[in-house]
Amino acid sequence: MASFSSAVPSIYSHMDSGAIIHISTRQSLAGSTVVKLKLKPEKCLEAAGSFKQWFHFDAHSLPTGSDTNTFFEIVDAGESTFPDWSGYKVCMTSDRKTWDRVDSTKFEDGVLSWVVSNLDTSSLTFAYFPTYSLERQETKLREWLATEKCTHSILGHSVQGRPLHSLVFTPTSTLRNVIWIQHRQHPGEVSASWFCEGVMSKLLSLPPSSPLLQTCKIIVVPNVCPDGGHLGHLRTNASGANLNRCWGILHNTTAPGQTTPPAPEVVAMTSAMISLDGPDLMLDIHQDEEKPYVFISKTPLGVPSCTPPLRLLRSKFHSILRSKSVDFETPGPIDPVGYPEPSPGTANLNICSAAVAERWPGCLSLTMEHPYKGNDNRGKEYSRGFTVEQCRELGEKTVEAVEEILPDLIRKRGGKKRKETF
Repeated sequence: MASFSSAVPSIYSHMDSGAIIHISTRQSLAGSTVVKLKLKPEKCLEAAGSFKQWFHFDAHSLPTGSDTNTFFEIVDAGESTFPDWSGYKVCMTSDRKTWDRVDSTKFEDGVLSWVVSNLDTSSLTFAYFPTYSLERQETKLREWLATEKCTHSILGHSVQGRPLHSLVFTPTSTLRNVIWIQHRQHPGEVSASWFCEGVMSKLLSLPPSSPLLQTCKIIVVPNVCPDGGHLGHLRTNASGANLNRCWGILHNTTAPGQTTPPAPEVVAMTSAMISLDGPDLMLDIHQDEEKPYVFISKTPLGVPSCTPPLRLLRSKFHSILRSKSVDFETPGPIDPVGYPEPSPGTANLNICSAAVAERWPGCLSLTMEHPYKGNDNRGKEYSRGFTVEQCRELGEKTVEAVEEILPDLIRKRGGKKRKETF
């Protein structure tokens, strides 16, 4: 006969974006429970062979009431792909809608651990970052299309056959610029999806007189790697390809295991870009595992075709966005310097922003990175962890910055019509 009075806590991860390995659960007579876990590796075609970082799981039948404690330990966190967990706090939700950070999170001796105490609910969900399901993506897609302010185009399909959606805003007057904004090449960089909601909210609320709507063709790609997201991967598609190392196909270069054979997701993106004669401004939205601030990567500054005017344009965009967003390169004790700038002519052309910048000289091609951790320079409250609300607001402010930089873009269309696929 089944007993319902003293159920042992259980761990479940067989859901959209679920990923964890359960090792053991131990209960003590004193009322404490210890759950030991390991990160789930994902196949990677690069030399590393695998990545492991992302986690997302449900914990059921947790002890509730006063004087109860459940300890969680990810015992191999120190062996993760990006092992600097200092300052990071685990994400938690009881209703799968509102997320918070677990302040008890600590990283010691290679173990990421946290404790939840005196619970009033026996089921909780934990994740590396607030999750964004494919179901929510499809729901938002329909909401945006219902406004009739944009159209829909499927650019191609993923390895597992999922559609690669795009939202297209067609200029109401003479075409001057093409703007391309894409999200989640790295599927576990989930902040990009919440950022996309902010981008779309702002675009859909712009007045008809907006220069963006009048003179720009805007392509928004909500999710470049839906398979990886569903499978609970941090950086790869269903075949193990790191999509942001597959863009050498724009230059007939190859990276073993990445561009041979080409990833269908990147083929879809590049084919659409080529049909547009490339973008004039391109934003590729990512998330950095270790840096506690928002920044834009310097990688495209190392392409052979980079010029002083393009550097000035990039610098101006930085200044505009910094003036609009309290989260972008926030000044403070931690210098939001980002990644080192490559030497001239040495940028990795397998990376999207570098490949696009070199294929279409003059394009303001940018990789934006968000933190999983908090924005330490904004103060204690914001150092707990980057939030869904901050992602959305940053998306809105980024659209404002794009609109302000339009007159300065180097590449112009001059109103010429081209044959396009969408």
